[in-house]
Amino acid sequence: MATDQLGTGLPWVDAIAASFPLHSFNDFHTHELPALNARHGALVVDDLAGVPPLAFQLPNGTTYTWRATPAGVEVTSSDTGATLVELDETTFSAFLNRLLSASGAVRTERARLARGTLQDWQRWEPAIQTLLTGTPIYAAAVRDTLVDRGGRPLDLQQAFTTDDDIEDLRHFFNVAGYLHIRGVYSPDEVAAWGSEVETVRAMTTPGDPFSWWSLNSSGAEIVTRINYLGRYSDVLQALCTEPRTTAYARLAGPELRVCDDRLDGPMVFIKNSDVVKGDGDLGWHVDDGIGGHPVMCPLIQAGIQLDYANAANGQLMVLAGSHRYTKHWLQWGREGDLPVVKLDTEPGDLTLHYGDIMHSTPPPTAPNAGRRVLYYKFAEEKTFEWIPAGCHYNDALFRADATGKVSSRAATH
Repeated sequence: MATDQLGTGLPWVDAIAASFPLHSFNDFHTHELPALNARHGALVVDDLAGVPPLAFQLPNGTTYTWRATPAGVEVTSSDTGATLVELDETTFSAFLNRLLSASGAVRTERARLARGTLQDWQRWEPAIQTLLTGTPIYAAAVRDTLVDRGGRPLDLQQAFTTDDDIEDLRHFFNVAGYLHIRGVYSPDEVAAWGSEVETVRAMTTPGDPFSWWSLNSSGAEIVTRINYLGRYSDVLQALCTEPRTTAYARLAGPELRVCDDRLDGPMVFIKNSDVVKGDGDLGWHVDDGIGGHPVMCPLIQAGIQLDYANAANGQLMVLAGSHRYTKHWLQWGREGDLPVVKLDTEPGDLTLHYGDIMHSTPPPTAPNAGRRVLYYKFAEEKTFEWIPAGCHYNDALFRADATGKVSSRAATH
């Protein structure tokens, strides 16, 4: 089904949600949740210790309050002053199915915080996902799992070459959630693709609905991401079928297909210095942050590096192994003992990372950054069945609101 044909404000949510089980608000709280807590409650005890309660309320006033206990969680059918989320039964079900995150439900106005903050709801989110799935919550203990095929600790800064054992690459990628391969593309190829990027940049103007624009301290609009590059460049569109990129992306699964006409298609990410407003610098996030995990994941981001990447020009950072866990939202500098990896790359290198790994691109430390990376996404067949050509699960974030503001253009905010 083409999910953009239902005529609602959030068509992909409406159409896709119908493919997933609808959880009865009452039955879930009175029967399903106690059983889930009996199976998985021990996994959330430490994480929820001391966390204030959370309540969900339907339009008819039916309310259930979640409270942390030494055995996991308990639920009471009352509103006891906890953080209170108002939503309907369909939205609650979509949240449980991970079709909407807490952030996605609020940002798309499907849920409202009647009391407390979004952060209060998000504080519970990893534990709720863990109760539902039995997947542990990401913590420093992940280091014990970051081992090579022989059981030795991985060198998290390791960069592979095209001559290395492909099974070593596959293992590293699937365990750590990212991969760095040096010298995949020649200097001539990189120069030609870089020239194409500059042609595309010259043709892209503020207000283009398929680009992201930020502001620098002088008030100038600067493009930080250009999606669907094939609008302007046959060469960059043709890279969708580049055999080296495809082969390495499929280390995560032989059935993966390139998203050549959806999920933003081929795109270029451009780092700029001195960004003061907009999405030019991205904090810790996952690509399914609004929701849609079962629809889009596994999602592989294949990055063809056109320039040097380091702290000076805002390199890619990842939290190793986090794609295998539920996880909390983090701010820069709050990572504690988690394994933060900063990827230093050169032109012609290929990086791969799972969309569901926590990753970030902080502000450049140098005044003249201009790093460019071509990204090609790969997903399973189910993603193509649910999301039609020209659409992305995140489309709702980039539509103009009632006042004309749009997230992809900082100047409108």
